[in-house]
Amino acid sequence: MVRDGLLRSAHDCAEGGLAVALAESAIQGALGFHGTFAHEGRWDAALFGEAASRIVISVAEADLARVRHVCQDEGVPYIILGAVRGDRFTIPGLVDLPLASLDDAWRHGLERAMG
Repeated sequence: MVRDGLLRSAHDCAEGGLAVALAESAIQGALGFHGTFAHEGRWDAALFGEAASRIVISVAEADLARVRHVCQDEGVPYIILGAVRGDRFTIPGLVDLPLASLDDAWRHGLERAMG
């Protein structure tokens, strides 16, 4: 997918899990995220678990069918998490924040916590 230019971004979930990977991707790309995925089980484990070999990618909507085909051909499980859009970071029922506030917390949160 990289060689074919299908990926807009990629971020592993190794440090902080899915929620952190999504938030960092949104912050670094200066683009909001609207989650549409559902989950059965514990949300804390789903969002902050650091299970191996999970990568969040973003692709153009026009390339989504090709990406699905590659995943299926290679036996790689995938789910569609949502859409990159707007200026908010939203996981319905859990998080709905302006991207600017996430960016501020990410860049300055530690120094504020340390006083």
